[in-house]
Amino acid sequence: MSTPESIWGNRDTHPVLAQYLVDLDPYLLDIGWSFESAKSVEYSLTDQSMLNHVRNGVFAIVRLNDIAPSFGAHELSDDELRKVVALFTVHDLHKLRDKQGIDEEYDINVDEVATLVDALGVGSFAPDLRIETFHACAVDHANTWNSNPEHSTRTYDQLRPYVRLADAFASCQTPESATVERNQKGLEVAYPGTDLELQHHTLDDVKGVFTNLLSGAVSNVLKERFGYERLLIYQDGCVYLTSGYTEVTIDDELIGDVYDRLQSEIGDSHPAYDDHDALADNLSTQSQGFYTINDQDFFYAGARNLLYAVAVKAKQDADPDSDPTDSMAETMESLNEHLPIDIDATTRVAPGYARLVYTFKRAFVDPLVDAGLTDEDALTVTCRLFDVDGSVLDRLQETRDDENIDLTAGGKWDYAYAVGQHVADRARRDHWQDVPGEVAKLLITNLDALDEGWEDIVMDAHTGQFETEIRAYIGDTLRISGKASPPTAEMDELSDPFEEHHATRRGKTCTFCNRGTTSNRKSDMKAPKSLTTLQAGYSNRIPADAGQPEKLLVCTPCQIEFSLRETGSSRRDAGRIFVHLVPDYFYTPTMWDLYSDEIFARFTGEAMTRIGRLASAMFDIATADEDCDRRVETKISESVSTVLREATRAEDGGGRSMIEQLQNGFDPSAGFGSQTLSFYKPKDNETEFQFFGVFVGLAVASTMGLRAYVSQSPIPEVRGRDFSEMVRLDAGFTTVNEFYGREIPLSKLRTRLGAAAALIQLGYALARDDARFAKYLRTVRNKPLPGSYLLKRAVLDSDDGGTSRYLLEEADYLDRYGNLTNDADTTTAINK
Repeated sequence: MSTPESIWGNRDTHPVLAQYLVDLDPYLLDIGWSFESAKSVEYSLTDQSMLNHVRNGVFAIVRLNDIAPSFGAHELSDDELRKVVALFTVHDLHKLRDKQGIDEEYDINVDEVATLVDALGVGSFAPDLRIETFHACAVDHANTWNSNPEHSTRTYDQLRPYVRLADAFASCQTPESATVERNQKGLEVAYPGTDLELQHHTLDDVKGVFTNLLSGAVSNVLKERFGYERLLIYQDGCVYLTSGYTEVTIDDELIGDVYDRLQSEIGDSHPAYDDHDALADNLSTQSQGFYTINDQDFFYAGARNLLYAVAVKAKQDADPDSDPTDSMAETMESLNEHLPIDIDATTRVAPGYARLVYTFKRAFVDPLVDAGLTDEDALTVTCRLFDVDGSVLDRLQETRDDENIDLTAGGKWDYAYAVGQHVADRARRDHWQDVPGEVAKLLITNLDALDEGWEDIVMDAHTGQFETEIRAYIGDTLRISGKASPPTAEMDELSDPFEEHHATRRGKTCTFCNRGTTSNRKSDMKAPKSLTTLQAGYSNRIPADAGQPEKLLVCTPCQIEFSLRETGSSRRDAGRIFVHLVPDYFYTPTMWDLYSDEIFARFTGEAMTRIGRLASAMFDIATADEDCDRRVETKISESVSTVLREATRAEDGGGRSMIEQLQNGFDPSAGFGSQTLSFYKPKDNETEFQFFGVFVGLAVASTMGLRAYVSQSPIPEVRGRDFSEMVRLDAGFTTVNEFYGREIPLSKLRTRLGAAAALIQLGYALARDDARFAKYLRTVRNKPLPGSYLLKRAVLDSDDGGTSRYLLEEADYLDRYGNLTNDADTTTAINK
């Protein structure tokens, strides 16, 4: 049996898990388990594929075996663990059989088990296991009255508790369900004589990167304070293993610890927050002559890093080869009439450093003066911190007091030109090689001499409201083992979204998550312009009588989310589609690392997608169970790798840049839970844009083995726990929903993707024109045999009619499955 391709690469993991990823996981793909239901909406459960059910159980039992010994529990040997993994892989054989009565589902003979064992290669994975033990697992893994324990073997009797525990965890769709009494009893049976306990935390709100980092902060605080060991990672929380029951109260102290840890870890989670050049790129220049620093940047990077970044930006703008504007030159020449120094009005050197000075005055000096740290005014303090000569300061003060001169008209602060020239002169005189570094060192040294508490004052001025809002958010959304925080001072200040919106038509309610605010000022919810790139083109509230949409109101946690995404992505296009990926049902820490390093990391700003090739690879996957020759020729595991490759090609590999994740560069160990993909391409019309966005998102999600919510909103409006199907599409997808379906259960996912792939290939055979797909979707809706119709058009338009030879399968598939009313459930290849 040839070894199919693994999507996980070569990872340094537990040797049994590493062997599973190479020797077993690809075969589960190749027999169609990624589209076969272990749990399904047809039985009022949340969809879960057989592939993910096995992955969940395998990863969970390996993780449990890693951390249980730290609590004094028994550790399985590698050989024992390998046997548990092999047995668990085949434990759900009854779900692959034709429908039968519940009293017959475990009436499975040995030959049937042997067929599956041979198909999966688990006999080679665990060569010491006899077929009788595999059979015992298939008929007696469930603790129900209709199982058949009389077929058990001694080996299975020893390993049964671990197989059942793996199955119990693999079936839990939320952190709450993973810590129920059934699982607790499973721990007691598998690890007798220990006091192992399961605990969990959840967050009542999901945003994206911010939620991941908050879950990371909560997890680390629980580990450090209470010894919690992280076992499972869900989209909105984590499950932990502990020793004995430790009651954790969410109080001001715990909320404070989580807040401090969150702020610290955000700053450490991305290299950009220590990269002064990257921070400088976040600064936007205002016409009044200063840089806008988002308060979010203070929150992540700290005052000292931002001071250095401002100096870097100013050095870039202090260009000796560029001419100043007429307004700059006029102002500098006017100042020369009043100062004992000569400001060079022929270049942009002084204006560049002037921006540094004015920004420093606004962002650093004004908060110190307002706090009463000094009795001197802002002009005097600014000049002293820059070591400006006393004679220059005296003349600037005289100019300030002259009623005939106004250097602050229109929001400007033209005193900065004089100080900017002073910086340029000193850099030249003292032969500064690293001007930004020397300037930052000078200012920080002088600030420390002024008062060592300056940094706290500056940070409070920019992030004080952040702390209040985030502490309120943590207290309001965090639950630990089901227990919530009693009202805190910050939570008491939160406005009620309904009352705010009811009392005033345009109340203080976040556009994206409908949350209120602790501030009484509506202006606090108006996001900085630099963050609107991720909001552009989206609003779920436009007043009916408004001539144009008002500026979006965004709560502080959502503002932080957008700012984090700006750091973790390069695309800023309006009108995008967002694919919110949800684990099915969870990750373990090892699983999260694998996804982050081997798959998510591919979706960078340089990733290129070739839609035609992606559709071809997706069609191979969709039809593999129908065409035995195709399955033998190209294994599904290899097609899955092709799908991922076609969606993440390097720039020199052809295609167009149209999809990237929004967490690029973030440390995966700092935050975990979910990922969001952003889709964008040149738009011909809304229908084709949505059709291709949904196709690319679903193709990627299905090959990863993840559930997905596809939306026009950058913030997910529903959590994974809020829908049971494998895929949920936003209500705004109108015509596209008619093709894919608003909710796509796992049993329909393969045919929906196959139909979309077939339509793309037929459409591109007619013309490489995306705009036509709105018409093609109408054809699918209105024609009884849309595939045949499009194929006939393609043949007539081709020179030699050759199109018919290589698109017959696609046309036939679209005829059968193109219209939702004709769609049929898929079945597993092993049953064919």
